Amino acid sequence: MRLSESLRTGALEIYHHKMRSFLTFFAISIGVISIMYSLTLTYSMSTATKNALNVAGHGRMLVQTRRYYQETTSMDKKEARDSLTLEDALAIRKIFPDLPMVSPLMFSGVEFSHQDFNDWNGVAGITPEWKKRGWIYKVHGRFINQHDVDTYARVCVLIQRGGWFKKPQWMKFYGWTDEFQGYIKHNGLLGKTVRMGDNLYTVIGILEEPPLEKNPKTFLDIEEWEARILVPITTMQRLMGNRWGWAEEGGIESIQVDAGSERMVPVYKRRIEKVLQARHGGRLRLDIKDFGEIIKTKLTDKHRTMYIMMVIGAIAILAGGIGIMNVTLATIYSRIKEIGIRRSIGATRGDIMMQFLIEAMLLGFFGGIAGILISMSGIQYLASKGDTDMMMVQWWMPLVAVLFAVMTGFLAALYPAYQASKLDPVEALRYE
Repeated sequence: MRLSESLRTGALEIYHHKMRSFLTFFAISIGVISIMYSLTLTYSMSTATKNALNVAGHGRMLVQTRRYYQETTSMDKKEARDSLTLEDALAIRKIFPDLPMVSPLMFSGVEFSHQDFNDWNGVAGITPEWKKRGWIYKVHGRFINQHDVDTYARVCVLIQRGGWFKKPQWMKFYGWTDEFQGYIKHNGLLGKTVRMGDNLYTVIGILEEPPLEKNPKTFLDIEEWEARILVPITTMQRLMGNRWGWAEEGGIESIQVDAGSERMVPVYKRRIEKVLQARHGGRLRLDIKDFGEIIKTKLTDKHRTMYIMMVIGAIAILAGGIGIMNVTLATIYSRIKEIGIRRSIGATRGDIMMQFLIEAMLLGFFGGIAGILISMSGIQYLASKGDTDMMMVQWWMPLVAVLFAVMTGFLAALYPAYQASKLDPVEALRYE
């Protein structure tokens, strides 16, 4: 039997049993919807993880002292300890000159004022090496340089958040607005003098973030909080202190280090800890975090959602496959005489098997197409509402989903088709 004839016969069989066929490929379509969602989510997470690691640095570490709340005993909480210092960061840079980045950080809070505008904001004290980590910005003006650090310059750089291409649905119910961001966006502060605390600073640069949909930090929440005002770290130590930070007086918050590659992270963890403990006589309680591990932790909830959807999709596809098997078996019993006639006029066992397999694969194909149409509509809707996980659908995903549905139909019909091909032509012709 020719393939075209098998396809035509299979399509007619599906058409003449509309309700049975609809119920069969409905289950397949639900499975395809789950598969499409899972594929999109998996690809989004994989791409976002790659982009986030490229931005953060594959060998990036965060060196900080252990917080009091992280201690498990009251004795540990009361024990005297040292804080990290700017000199510690300079010592690491001197001892390990090959490190791509050694960036000390210090945080504080200050009242930002310009003309009639006043707002409390977080400030980060940094060095020029800050630019080597997580750089996603478009620079207006210039960045803080080493001369600013050496001369305790009263200069600052402001970070302007990226907006949304299309605001998500939840933003309509979220009434709070960032007045500081609105002010620096619409008032051209570059080159202007602003007041922070009791001192005047010159705005030497504005760092503009990309749109939130394209910002890897937003996608994975790599940085849960980031100060929006940057000043030289020496200027902060002299004029502001660490009012909002965890460090002790005169200390710094943390040191961001890039080991260059993921392979070198454990090596430099040990080396840096030895150097710092030697400098402080063992009085430091260090907590050195690998950003690769931080990102993996961030992905835990997304992975859980993906696995749930994959299980739902597998169950739905399995249910659809069982439906196709039942339908094919029922079809065989209702078409025994037809099978006998076809065998008597020359159809081979292979022709009979092909006929039933093609019918089952057509059910899988139509179910897959229905699932693709529904899932693509749903994905586009979620993407339009600001779901960034749904913005990375690829052209090959529908093909994979449909192929999966067709293969389900094929595998589910193998046994019934084999049983049909085994029917004796003479007995089939006598069947009533």
